Amino acid sequence: MASTHELPAHQQGTARLLVVAPVIVLSFFYANVLDYCLPLYLNARASLASSSGETFSSGVWADLMTYRVTPWVVGPLLAGLLARWYGEKKVWCAALIGKLCIPLSLGLHPPQYLIGILAFWQGLTGAVMWIAGISLVQMVPDKWKGTSNAVMFASLGLGSFFGPLFGRLVLYREAILDRMSGGDWSGGLRLVFNFDSVDLPPRLEDFSLIFWILAVTTTVCGIVLGLWGQRPGRFERDQPATWENVKKDFLVLCTTPKFVALVTVLCLFGGPVFGASNIYLPFRAEEVGFITAGGGDDGWIWLQLLKPFMWILGGLAVGQLAGRRASGLAAVLMMGSFSLTAMGIGVSQLAWHLFVMVAVFEFARQFMRWSHGGYMTEHLPGNLRATAIGLAITFSGLGETIYAWYTKLKWPADAVDFHSGPPIMLAGVLGVLSVVGLYLYDRIRPIREPSREQVP
Repeated sequence: MASTHELPAHQQGTARLLVVAPVIVLSFFYANVLDYCLPLYLNARASLASSSGETFSSGVWADLMTYRVTPWVVGPLLAGLLARWYGEKKVWCAALIGKLCIPLSLGLHPPQYLIGILAFWQGLTGAVMWIAGISLVQMVPDKWKGTSNAVMFASLGLGSFFGPLFGRLVLYREAILDRMSGGDWSGGLRLVFNFDSVDLPPRLEDFSLIFWILAVTTTVCGIVLGLWGQRPGRFERDQPATWENVKKDFLVLCTTPKFVALVTVLCLFGGPVFGASNIYLPFRAEEVGFITAGGGDDGWIWLQLLKPFMWILGGLAVGQLAGRRASGLAAVLMMGSFSLTAMGIGVSQLAWHLFVMVAVFEFARQFMRWSHGGYMTEHLPGNLRATAIGLAITFSGLGETIYAWYTKLKWPADAVDFHSGPPIMLAGVLGVLSVVGLYLYDRIRPIREPSREQVP
C-alpha cells in the first residue's frame, strides 16, 4: 500500500472504487434479499399464527416500513455530522457492522414487537450507511466524478438484481434441486425464475438459512471497507473538521435559496414518492396475485428482478449527467417522471401495466437518489458535501415519515377493505404539484447560476 507521501495530492484521501464497488454490490445484495424475503416471511408468519390461534398482524409490512423510515428524520443529519467529523469510511464501516444484529435476530424468528425494533434499527443504520457511502463516492478527482457515480449506482443495481434471485433459490432449494438432480436442469431454472410455480410455500427454517448468510456478508463488507476503502491522506477539498466549520456549513446551507428550493421539492416532497413504493408495492403485488397466501411467490420475483435491472440502466444514465452541473430542468424531469409513474403504479390493475410503471419508476429512482447527493452538491461549495447530503436526506426522511404515519392511520393495511391505490396516488399528486413550483422557481432564479458562495 502506498504511503501518503507517495501519492499525488489529487489522489490523497480519495475512494478506492475497486474496493467500494464490491462493498456496494454486497450491501445492496443484503438489502434486497431482505426486501424480497421479508414480505413472504411476514405472510408466512401471519398464516402460521392464524392456523394456531396466535396473533400476527396481516398488515405488519406497512408497520415495519413506517418504523424503518422514521429514523431517516435524524439519521442522515447525524450521518452527515459524523462523516464530517470522523470521515466517511469509518462511519460507513460502523453502520455495516451495526447491521449484524438484524439477520442474527431474524434467524431466531422473534415476536412481532421485536421485528418492529429491528426495522427501526435497519432504518437508522441504513441512513448512516447511505449518507456516508454516497459522500465517499464523491471523493474522487473531478475527471472521475461521472465514473464514480455510475459505478456506485450500477453496483447498487447489480447487487439488488442477484439478491432476489438468491433469496428464491434458497427458499425453494429443495424443489429446485429435486428437479436438477433428476437431470431436469431446464425445469429447475424455470422454478428459479418463476416460470413454474412451487406448490408449497417456504418453511420458516428456509428463511433462517438466508438470515444467517446475510450476517456473514455484512461482517465481511464492514471489515473490507474499513481496511481498504480509502486512500491515505485527507481529501484535497476538505477542510479540517471542527464544530465551528460544521455550524458554518448549516448557516450557509440554510441561507442558500437554491439549496432550500431543491431540498423542498426533491427531498421533502420526494420522500413520500419513495415511500409509496417502499411501503405499498408488496400490497400492490398481492392485489394482482404476485404474492399468494402463506408467503408463496407467484410473480413477486419478477418485480424484484425488474427493479435492479432498471437501477443498472439508471445508474449508467446517471453517469452521463454526474459532474456536469445539470440545469434545474434536469431536476424537474427527474421528480416529474418519478411522481407520474408512482401515480401509474397506484392505478395499475393489470400485470403488464404494473411492470411498465415499476420499470420507469425504478429508472427514475436512480436519478432521484443521485439528486440528493451528487446533483445537489455540484451546485454547492465542495466543503459542504457531507453536511449538505445529510441535511438533504434528512428532509427526504422527514417527508417519507410524515407520509408513512399519515397513510398508516388513514388507510390501515390490516383493514378488511384496504386497497393500496389511494395512498400511492396521494404521494404522486403531491410530487407533481411540487414539480410545478420548482419549474417556476428555476425560471426566475436558474439553479445553474453560481451561488454567492461560489463566486470568486
